Amino acid sequence: MFVFRFDFIVESYSRFYSLIKMTFIVFLFALFIGNLMHIIEPDNFPSIFDGIWWSVVTISTVGYGDFVPESIFGRILGIILILGGIALFSFFITNLASSTVLAKQEKDAGGAKVKEKGHYIIVGWNERSHQLIKELMNLYSNIHIVLIDETLEKKPIDTKALSFVKGSPTKDETYERANIKKAHTIIITSNQHVDEKTSDANTVLTLLTSKGMQSNIYAIVELISPQQAKNAERAGADEVILSSKHLSLLMVNGVLFHGMTDVIAEMLKHGKDDQLQFKIVPPELINETFQKAITDYQTSDMFLIGIRRGSDTLLHPKNGSQLLSGDKLIFFKRVSS
Repeated sequence: MFVFRFDFIVESYSRFYSLIKMTFIVFLFALFIGNLMHIIEPDNFPSIFDGIWWSVVTISTVGYGDFVPESIFGRILGIILILGGIALFSFFITNLASSTVLAKQEKDAGGAKVKEKGHYIIVGWNERSHQLIKELMNLYSNIHIVLIDETLEKKPIDTKALSFVKGSPTKDETYERANIKKAHTIIITSNQHVDEKTSDANTVLTLLTSKGMQSNIYAIVELISPQQAKNAERAGADEVILSSKHLSLLMVNGVLFHGMTDVIAEMLKHGKDDQLQFKIVPPELINETFQKAITDYQTSDMFLIGIRRGSDTLLHPKNGSQLLSGDKLIFFKRVSS
């Protein structure tokens, strides 16, 4: 049995006007035959609608048998309808299925335009972006991610949560297809298959292009070395991740305290019992001390560890450290009991 899923057709069938055109052709054919049958056999088909009804039922091969032509001309017309109608209807179904498959193939190959809103754009396909996509999908059931890459031939992960846009991340047209104007966040990963200087320069250029298309989008940028960090900030990066620096710090902690890298990795995991989170300092704690915040807000499920002030992080602040307007409290929060 041939079954259509309407939501799949709506999502995949990009040539909607062709669908309307084919439907209209089938309807005109049924209208013509139905009207002709009413003229030939007015007793058996009292109204034009009865003729049209019989035409549609016959074309779709349902054949209820409530209307049956009796004259020779009526039966000849019925034969024409059965042969021509079934051929036309079969062509309609085949064309629709073929167009749906082609549209899906185009989408998987990165040629279609993204229509989602509030989505996350990830630039560059590598193991880091692969893990990032998996983590985000595990955290949020309704998330939609758009991957931009110019080396892949098709979408790397077969899931509705991911769309693929094939193209250069330094061209406006690529971001237009990624619908960056309606996106929530963009994450630009570094290309580690070229030298560090070239990779970071390309990352900053990618950032400039994306910010030129949507200046308000929140941008997280990965750089290999710190030399381009200031340029990335000038170009509009909201967060800069220095992969070489962060990895070296992990290694130092592993050298000083064996096993500490596992502890840090566990602290950064989401979807576990405890998560690192921010909380805006409430009005009643402004100009109060951090110790006051611990007394008033720390619970068995929320452990305060520091203050985030602008771009500075104060972990385990000294006694008497004052909370200012705009500060954020850093804490571990137990998300499940």
